[in-house]
Amino acid sequence: MKTELTSLCVHTEYGTITGIRRNGCRVFLGIPFAKPPVGNLAFRHPVPPDPWEDVLSCQVGKANPIQSDGSFSAQYKSQDCLYLNIYVPENVSGPLPVMVWVYGGSYNTGGTGATAEGSDEINYDLSFFAKETNTIVVTFNYRLNLYGFLNLHFLSERFDQNCGLFDQILAMQFVRRNIHAFGGDPENITAFGQSAGGSCILALMTMEEAKDLFQKCIIHSSCIEHFFTEKESERNTRTYLRIAWIPADRPEMLLDLTSEQVEAINSKYSSRILKHGELRCAFSPTIDGVTLKAEPKSALNSSSLPLLIGCTKQEANLYISPIPSVLTPFIALLLGVKVSCGSGPFKTRFSDAVTEHVYRRPMEEILSTYSGPSWRYEYVYATPSNRANGFGSFHASDLPILFGQSMPFENIDDPESQQMGKKMRAIWSHFAWTSSPGWAQWSKNLSPHLIP
Repeated sequence: MKTELTSLCVHTEYGTITGIRRNGCRVFLGIPFAKPPVGNLAFRHPVPPDPWEDVLSCQVGKANPIQSDGSFSAQYKSQDCLYLNIYVPENVSGPLPVMVWVYGGSYNTGGTGATAEGSDEINYDLSFFAKETNTIVVTFNYRLNLYGFLNLHFLSERFDQNCGLFDQILAMQFVRRNIHAFGGDPENITAFGQSAGGSCILALMTMEEAKDLFQKCIIHSSCIEHFFTEKESERNTRTYLRIAWIPADRPEMLLDLTSEQVEAINSKYSSRILKHGELRCAFSPTIDGVTLKAEPKSALNSSSLPLLIGCTKQEANLYISPIPSVLTPFIALLLGVKVSCGSGPFKTRFSDAVTEHVYRRPMEEILSTYSGPSWRYEYVYATPSNRANGFGSFHASDLPILFGQSMPFENIDDPESQQMGKKMRAIWSHFAWTSSPGWAQWSKNLSPHLIP
C-alpha cells in the first residue's frame, strides 16, 4: 500500500510530533530517542524516552554532544544530546528506502544537532540529499569521548561500557519501529557513515543487539582498526584520570566535572596519546568481550549484508599537509610508519603510507574474507581549490560533494563539483533503492573510481 508523505504531524510510539518544511522535504528536528543521559543515567547505556501526551514540536535542533573546540567540532553542546532528525521528501509515495547517517569525528567530535540554541540550522542538514535521492534520511547524535567511549567499567560498575555504540543501537531501534509512520520501509534501511562513524557501523554489524536493525551498509573512509583491547583501554583510562587529577579508586569524581573541565581534559588526553606514538583515535571503543566481543575486522567474515566500502585517494593529506615538511621524518619515526623509498617529496610519500596503513590495507583485508555481497570504491575527485592548494582528495573531502553543501573545510559551489555531487548521489541512491541482485547487475559498468 502506497502512502502519500504530506502531513507535518506524525504519530510515533512515544507520542505525536510536528515538523517543518524545507528544501522539498518534511523535516522533523530533535526527536528524543532516549532519556537525557544525565544524573543517574550519565555513563549508562541509554534507556527509551518517556511517552508524551501533547504534540511535541520538532521544529528546531537540539544540542550536540560535549566535545572540545576544533576545526571539525560542533558548537552548542550539552550532555542532554540524544535526539534524532528525520528528512522526508515531499511529493513522492512511500514506502521509501531509509538511509541512516552516522557521523565521524574520531569518536571525539561531531554531531547532528543545531548550530546554535533555538536554531533550525543543523549540522549535517540532509534535506537536499534526501530530496535528490528520494530516500528518507535519519541523522542522530551519540555520546562522544569521555561520555561515550572511555573505559571506566573496570574501575566501577557505576559506568557502562561503550555507551556511544549503544546510543546508536537505540537510535536505530527507534528508526526500525517508527519509520513506517513517516512513509519509510523498515525492511530497507541502509546505514552509512564516515570515519569513526563508518567504524561504528562495522562494529554494529558484529553485535547481537544490532541484528536486523539495518539491511545494507555504506562505509566511507573508516578507521577500521581503531579499537582498543581491554588492557589497552585500561591503560588509557588511567592516563586520563591522571590528567584529571582523579584517583583510580574514585572514578565517580568524573560526574562532578563541568563540561568545560571535560573539554580541557579531553584535549590534553588526546595530545598525550598521540605523543606516545598511537595512531588510533584516543577514545576508540573497547573490545571487552561482552558489549563488543571481537575486533570488527576479524568478526565481519560472518556478515552477509550488502556492503559498499571505500576511501579517498589521499586520506592522510588532511593530517599531514599542515605539518612543516622538515618535521615529517620525525613524525613518521614517532608513529612507526614505514615510508617507501622513491621519487617525490618525503611528505607526500609519508601521507601515502599513512593512507595505506590506516585506511586502504585494513579495508582490503575485510573484503578478502567478507562473505556477503560487497563493492569497493575509491574517491579520487578533488575540487578546483583543493587541486590548487595540493590537498587533493583528503579525508572527509567527499562529504560536501555527497551532501551537496559546502562545509567550512571545503567549498563545492563550482559547476564541476556540483556535477560530481549529482553523480555520487545517484550511486548512493541506487544502492539504497535496489536489492542486492539488482545492484550487482547495475554496478557491472560502474568504475571503481569516482571521478567527474
